[in-house]
Amino acid sequence: GIIANDNITLQLRHGEIHALLGENGAGKSTLMSVLFGLYQAEEGIIKKDGVEVKINDPNDANALGIGMVHQHFMLVPSFTVAQNIALSNEPRKLGIFCDFAKAEAETQALVQEYGLTVDPRAKVEDISVGLQQRVEILKTLRRGADVLILDEPTAVLTPQETDELFG
Repeated sequence: GIIANDNITLQLRHGEIHALLGENGAGKSTLMSVLFGLYQAEEGIIKKDGVEVKINDPNDANALGIGMVHQHFMLVPSFTVAQNIALSNEPRKLGIFCDFAKAEAETQALVQEYGLTVDPRAKVEDISVGLQQRVEILKTLRRGADVLILDEPTAVLTPQETDELFG
């Protein structure tokens, strides 16, 4: 057998950006999947904020503030940007109705806070791939992520969109 990851030490500090580089099959995606709970490590430990944690699934990762933007986006094309960002945690009116105006306002606040310009009312199917990626990033940030894992973030972007992402 082939060992995908052996004796990995990765330490992140607030505000840092890291890139995992290597040949196909080197274990980059496997490591990201372990950190996000899609795969479980066979040995070793993961620490978050100096405390050992168990990440059994993406819900555990989200609860720890670890979010992932996948190479293939997980958006509902017929929904608006705001609806996609709020999906599964929609603001409510009277406890049962989705408050779309509040979802749009919350999305606009995120857009302004992070500088990831996108129209909250636009349908996802009508926006560029680069804007769809921004929606995925904003969705992850809205869920409270303080660690963002981006799987091949420039693979589907134009050179201009790549420059904007890095900015």
